[in-house]
Amino acid sequence: MSEILDRKNMLWEGSRMFLPEHRQALAEQRARADDFIPPELDDDRWDEINRLILEALHSDFPLLIRYVENRRPRERCGFIQKIIPHERRLCLADGRHLYTISFADIYDVEPVSGGD
Repeated sequence: MSEILDRKNMLWEGSRMFLPEHRQALAEQRARADDFIPPELDDDRWDEINRLILEALHSDFPLLIRYVENRRPRERCGFIQKIIPHERRLCLADGRHLYTISFADIYDVEPVSGGD
């Protein structure tokens, strides 16, 4: 018997059970523990992100955008194709695919150097 289950209470040792509600709550708690929580951004950082996105749109240089998708961190590198202000989204093209990213999911943006 494992040390976790060996509680010296032999009367109740064999009658452990989980109610379906408890099993579901435990599974949800474990899933939430693995969620990525992006850093909180202050107004100055949001202004910098906004400036970089607008500058990349007008000057046509690539950006590395870090964002959250399905509670996991993602990053994409590409060119800003368009901004959809009423939907609060932008379209990013990497040469093969076009990605639509919500502004609310973005937590970091940086210009990509040429690497020449």
